Order: sequence, then structure tokens, then C-alpha cells
Amino acid sequence: MKIVDQEEKDAHLNHIIGEGAKGLFYGSLISCGLFGYLKYRQPVRFRQFNASIKTALFVMPSISMAAFFADQGGVQFDRSLHTSEYENNKIMEEYRVWNNLSTSDKFFHSLNEHKYKIIIGTWVGSLYGSWVIVNRDKIMTVTQKAVQARMYAQGITIILLLGTILLSMKEAEILKKQPKAVPEWQKILQEKEAEAKQKIALEKKIKAQRAQNLADN
Repeated sequence: MKIVDQEEKDAHLNHIIGEGAKGLFYGSLISCGLFGYLKYRQPVRFRQFNASIKTALFVMPSISMAAFFADQGGVQFDRSLHTSEYENNKIMEEYRVWNNLSTSDKFFHSLNEHKYKIIIGTWVGSLYGSWVIVNRDKIMTVTQKAVQARMYAQGITIILLLGTILLSMKEAEILKKQPKAVPEWQKILQEKEAEAKQKIALEKKIKAQRAQNLADN
């Protein structure tokens, strides 16, 4: 049975927190969508809800998704960590690199890692928000409103794309600060050499112990 050290515990906790935050984000989107749908599409029923029900509608999806993602993240981490020694070393090395980053570098790295999800989600949200704003105009036709909303969304998309370019530049700057990665083949050779040295040292120790036992007898 493998004994889990403190570093692995910290890596496990860090992974769970990250997955829980991801679930909280997705749950918040579901909560906002459900809350907005009931408030604007079912106003009569929504007004009948008391404060407790309204709070539950907003909080429960977020908490449930956060708990689900955190639990699944923990299971996935344990499964990956104990699949093989290679996977174990790879995961711990990634954690060490992440742990050595500053808070700002971690923030930019996370943004860059999920930039496409952020772009798509923000674009969809901006398209819906633009339509809600434009739809208040009682003079324009539906076609004119759709064109106007799309123009707003395209403007926001251009801003997002410029933001991704800046994130990519920042990510390249972060990577320059990190030590040069050792190729996988070189790591394997180093591990084999270390194992061979340990084996030779163990054999020498056994021989020395046997010689000592013979001398004592």
C-alpha cells in the first residue's frame, strides 16, 4: 500500500478546489438562466415564490454542480495518480510547476487554458444580452433588432479575440520564466540509471552484510 505524502495531499486538494470552482461557474450559469427564465417568462408564478424559494433557485444549482465537479475531480485525480508510476510523476511535476507560479501567473494561465470556452460562453451571453436590450425598442422590426444585436455581439467578440491574443502573449512570457522542460526519453533514461544505481548499491550492501556475518561466525 502506497503512503500518500503531504505534497500529493496538497496536489489532490488543489485539483478538487479547481474542479469545484469550475462546477460553481457552470452551476451559476444554470442558476442565472433558470432565475431569469422564471422571472421574465413566468412572472406570475415567480411572484408567488417566497424569498426562500428564490434563494434556493439561485443557490442550489451552483452548490450542486460545485459538489459534483469536486467529487468527480477527486475520483479522477486518484485514478490518474495511482494508474502508474509514470502518471504519478507526471501529475506531481505539473503540480510543482503550477505551485511555483505567482498568483497573477496562475490567473493568466487558467484564463489562457480555458480561453475558448470563455469566448464561446461570453459570445452567447453577449448575443442574448444584446437581444434583450435591443428588443426593448418598440420601433424597429424583428429583423432590424436581430441585425443590431448581432452587431453588438460581433463587437464584443472582436474585443474577446484581442484579449486572447494578449493572453497568449502573457502565457508565452510565463513559459519563458520556467526552466526548460526535460524530454520524456531523457527522464526515462535518468529513472533507469537511478534504479540501476540503487540496485548496485543494494547488492553491495547485501554482500557487505554477508561478509560481516561470515567474519562474525
